Amino acid sequence: MIALAVALGVGGSWAISEMVEAVNDRILSAASRAIADSLTVEEGEVSLELSPAIFGMLENNSRDNVYYSVRYRGRHLTGYGDLPNVAPANLGDTQRVFGKTNYLGNTVRVVAEGRRLPGIDGPVIIQVAETLDAREQAAQRMLITLALLEAALIGVAVLLLPIAVRWGLKPVKRVRDEMDRRAASDLTPLPLTDVPGELRDLVSAFNAMLSRLDAGVRGMRRFTADASHQMRTPLSILRTHIAVLRGARSGSAEAIESIDDIDHASERLGHLLTQLLALARADSAAPSQVALERIDLNTIAETAASEHALDAVRAKVDFQFERAADAAMTVTNAPLAVELISNLIDNAIRYNHPGGNVVVSVSRHGRGVQVVVEDDGPGISPEDRERVFTRFTRLERDARKQGSGLGLPIARSIADAIQARLLLATARSGTGLRVEVVFDGDCDAAVAT
Repeated sequence: MIALAVALGVGGSWAISEMVEAVNDRILSAASRAIADSLTVEEGEVSLELSPAIFGMLENNSRDNVYYSVRYRGRHLTGYGDLPNVAPANLGDTQRVFGKTNYLGNTVRVVAEGRRLPGIDGPVIIQVAETLDAREQAAQRMLITLALLEAALIGVAVLLLPIAVRWGLKPVKRVRDEMDRRAASDLTPLPLTDVPGELRDLVSAFNAMLSRLDAGVRGMRRFTADASHQMRTPLSILRTHIAVLRGARSGSAEAIESIDDIDHASERLGHLLTQLLALARADSAAPSQVALERIDLNTIAETAASEHALDAVRAKVDFQFERAADAAMTVTNAPLAVELISNLIDNAIRYNHPGGNVVVSVSRHGRGVQVVVEDDGPGISPEDRERVFTRFTRLERDARKQGSGLGLPIARSIADAIQARLLLATARSGTGLRVEVVFDGDCDAAVAT
């Protein structure tokens, strides 16, 4: 507001100065024209008759001094002979110029006008000058008035500003009151019926955030319920067989069977906890926050494959790893990429059959690179390939096998986080599952993140 007042003051001062000068210059012009109109030529000589009314138009209460001069061919004819000449040498008939000069210790405003008369061969130069006291006093009065008006405007604005702010923030207060009245668990969108247009976009954005938060909370509750259900079975088995062991004779068949069941249940529980932790890491790895680096995909896939070589031996599955012929450079997050490929290999081994095959290979894919995990197990039918990415979802045929239904959901979450694509297809052998992890982009580009 202060800046606006300053801008108005500067602009107003300039406008006042221009207006005062224009009005007074017009009066000076009228006086010079009246003197020029009174000029006559008699027997080759210029003469004039000055009327008192000519200078009466210049009289004012400020008692400005008025001077004039009439010259012909540089010769002074009448008026103040020492009045400085401001007219150019080529001033034509009825042409008029203005200027400022010093005369008798004062700054004066001068108008010079040329006039050609019949019978003479050159222009007569008429000059009329006046001091600037009246102009300055008029401009000063206007500037004082402008300053007073600006001060009054600022004062009124300062008084009205708090009222305007309170009135303008009423819609915000209504939104705040609506939020304060809600329970912590109420994440339904705020109504837009009474929201003013200025706040509609803000409230809409807030509602979108509430919707995302509500979806996240529902997902967390669903995840917690599913995780609790998945953990309840191995925990129940542990508790049951611990109770059996307490009453069984050491070394008996019943004790040995209970110990075997406890071992299987603890292994299943450990695997479930590992996957739950992996899922939590994948969910928290937002793509914009994942640190990416340029790395050889051969190294990543080999690291993941080496972690499961012993598991393949135990499951009696033939396990192979095929490197790309050349370096398969890509930009990714190495730890998350290893975890992604490790989940796919674990699934391929876990759901395969004794004597089955699992092949992990690295190759080029267009301008990018890919890792393929292929097995000859039961595979996944096309109609079920999207459903298996739902957490804790297991196919009916796998109900008797150990697993939690988290492997592929974890893999997709990690793939999204590291900007890779996860594709499911039938293995080239015609049976089994082929999973492709595609890292798009030029694998030979020197990218640094």
